[in-house]
Amino acid sequence: MDSDLKRKVFERETVIFRQGESASCAYLIQTGRVEIMTTRDGEDIHLTSLRQDQIFGELALMDGAPRSATAVAWDRTEVIIVSRDDIQRKLATLDPFMRYWIDFLTERVKDLTNRVTID
Repeated sequence: MDSDLKRKVFERETVIFRQGESASCAYLIQTGRVEIMTTRDGEDIHLTSLRQDQIFGELALMDGAPRSATAVAWDRTEVIIVSRDDIQRKLATLDPFMRYWIDFLTERVKDLTNRVTID
């Protein structure tokens, strides 16, 4: 990981971002636990729990869409913040096939996420 990436600590039960917000960064968990949830018909739906060395918030950075879910630090959680520029800089170094492959997988995951949150 680049040494110039920022770190941040979220205290227990802190909302990191909310569904529908615009995205400016993704997060790589260093310590702690993050819960990802969505809201449907006014009810919170738990999607997944994430722990150390897992990334979240990345899809919104890939396609510029609003956040598809809410992320909450369930425990005191330290993250590395990865900006859109950081990701774009890395993607720019890829050959055209790998860039297409990442775009394809991004669309596939977004589609599956929408199926879970809409159905």
